[in-house]
Amino acid sequence: MATGQGVVGYYKSGVQVIPTDRVDIHIDDIIDYLNVDKSPLLHLTSKIGKQAVTEMEHKWWTQARKKDVVSASASGGAWNSGAANAGTLTVAAADAFLFATGDLIMIPAKSRTKMIHVDSVVQSTGVITARGVISTDTFDLSTGSPFSLFLVSNSFESGGNRGTIKWESPTEISNYCQIVQTPMGITTTAQKIKYRGVDEWSKLQFEAGVDHAFKLEKNLFYGQKHYVNTGYQGAVYEQWFMGGMTDATIGCQTNVSNLAAGALTRTAFNTFLSAATKYSKSPFVFAGELIYEALTTWAETKLQLVRSDKTYGMAVANWQTPYGTNIVVMPHRELLTGAQHTGECFCIDISDVQYRFLNGLDTHIVKDIQTPGDKQKIDEIRTWASLKIGNEKRHGWMYAVGSITA
Repeated sequence: MATGQGVVGYYKSGVQVIPTDRVDIHIDDIIDYLNVDKSPLLHLTSKIGKQAVTEMEHKWWTQARKKDVVSASASGGAWNSGAANAGTLTVAAADAFLFATGDLIMIPAKSRTKMIHVDSVVQSTGVITARGVISTDTFDLSTGSPFSLFLVSNSFESGGNRGTIKWESPTEISNYCQIVQTPMGITTTAQKIKYRGVDEWSKLQFEAGVDHAFKLEKNLFYGQKHYVNTGYQGAVYEQWFMGGMTDATIGCQTNVSNLAAGALTRTAFNTFLSAATKYSKSPFVFAGELIYEALTTWAETKLQLVRSDKTYGMAVANWQTPYGTNIVVMPHRELLTGAQHTGECFCIDISDVQYRFLNGLDTHIVKDIQTPGDKQKIDEIRTWASLKIGNEKRHGWMYAVGSITA
């Protein structure tokens, strides 16, 4: 019985065709006709980001630049009772490392022209002792707490000591490879039947291939990361589940907008995209049917139009945010459709995502797994698939749009 003997594939128009085992190379002619419009994210990631991994759990690191604005939960000392030159501020212990002797900070809510000098910091408690740079500058912190502290710079004495090292630690992130399988079977009798010139087995292979590719696509968007040391089927082997764009641990967390069946306005959509694309390099919007219709409706009110005298209506291919970022927009009518998903969209930085698979176990076909002696032929499409999302702040997710407003 033939099992996997390695993976073979080829490239067409810069996109890798789903590969197969060497024992069944001729299947490429069938898989080549997969409807790629059914899985646009998988199609795009195969062009720009694809990598084999050697373990079921693969890891990467993410790190943001140190904060410039920190919230102070409380104030103390003289300026907590009224206008005074000195006092204390308390920040979260996790943010205390951002402050050190010699730092200059500002409290914009109280003054945008007066600077505060940090005298000392207790790292374990987050208590900062500070004073106004000019002795006659006073601050009344008796009201308005919590305060936003703006870290501006630092200042040292001539011939003074060295500064304090501050370092933001990177965060380790990981995802699992999920084993996705799609079997296809036929009796030896039906295998010889042809339907309009196409044999029944080839037809079933094509349909199973489309179904398998769409499973991977849906995982990329909606997969939930999880691991169990004894699986849910036989309770003997490990089982892995890959996380996707909606996963609470590796997917969109910062730029998430839940409209709770409310109406979507153009202002709200621009606000969402401005936040989702703040750090992105190659933003790409996959839009549900309702949201794409909203873009078309809003575009009718724009002055910059190019129309054909043979075409009624218009299509939106790019959307520009108030910050001048041009975003490619694609309606995902196979996935983001129906009552639950038509009012949903994903803004994904294509340069920040990567399709990953266990080395040697990307999409392939395992042949003849039927029980010996049965008058059947059963093959199975299998993929050990996963996804890397570099930094979730470069992506966005909007959902539960109930209606649109012009």
